[in-house]
Amino acid sequence: MNEEGQPDGQGHEGPPDTRPYLCIPYWTTPLSPNGSWDTGQQRPLPGTVVSYLCDSIQASPYQPGQPLDVEVSVRNSGGGNSASLATVVVYWADPTVGFAKPNFFAASVVAVKPSRTAPASTTTPTMTATVPASAPPHICLLAAVSHPQDRAGTVCDPIGDRHWAQRNLQAATVAPGAPALVPLTVANPFAEEAPFLVRVGPAELRHAERVAQEFGTEPADAAATVRLLDMDGAQVSEDGRATQLLLSLGPRESVRFQLLVDVASELPAGQSLALEATLLDRSGERVIGSLGAALLGPDQ
Repeated sequence: MNEEGQPDGQGHEGPPDTRPYLCIPYWTTPLSPNGSWDTGQQRPLPGTVVSYLCDSIQASPYQPGQPLDVEVSVRNSGGGNSASLATVVVYWADPTVGFAKPNFFAASVVAVKPSRTAPASTTTPTMTATVPASAPPHICLLAAVSHPQDRAGTVCDPIGDRHWAQRNLQAATVAPGAPALVPLTVANPFAEEAPFLVRVGPAELRHAERVAQEFGTEPADAAATVRLLDMDGAQVSEDGRATQLLLSLGPRESVRFQLLVDVASELPAGQSLALEATLLDRSGERVIGSLGAALLGPDQ
């Protein structure tokens, strides 16, 4: 291991370390002038990275009840010169912040060669499966890569575990003069009860620009008021530009909410308003899950 804890293939006392060091990369160009591509070493993900939009997970247009094609790119920053046979598993879930019991989608095996000096990655064969017709109009895709010598954690953790990644972005239409209702499931990914803090608010500009790219729009300069409702429509958080809710969830428990969004002005054609939901530990310091939502005008 090198000083940062990443395999470097150089043995100091004994044979070289040839184990794989796998990740599903979130970025392929440096985040800063002196930075590097994503080797899996920077976890939890830096705040500059849109943690709910991993470009290494690519999918065909989604429609419930119709076949969906998914491909996942994987990187090996380990030592040695031989490819490692990695297993990639893809799951799907309702729009959720934190994952408790995602649904199995498909799995594939891919040979990943070590690459320590270039942002190279290897893409799985196309995985095809059909998400049930009863699924919502937007779903999350979650992927995990594993190897017998470099296993993914048992907790679905796309922010803190380099073996996991997600595409967790949904969209909602905002009609002029009417609020938008965005479904939101909050899930405890751990095998024990724990308190959590849920925060919802506007995305910062860099994230909003990335979300807008997904829909071929520009970020809207519009103010919005958000609040959380339970499934009966009762308000459970305060109104504001951002809001938060403290709650306790049992092992792998999930709770469904509705996010009510009042946009102060009509969204112009070709623009989108990006919101983010974040699941944190009770202290508000550790990010456990994230979800993005794009609000679009009725003509988009």
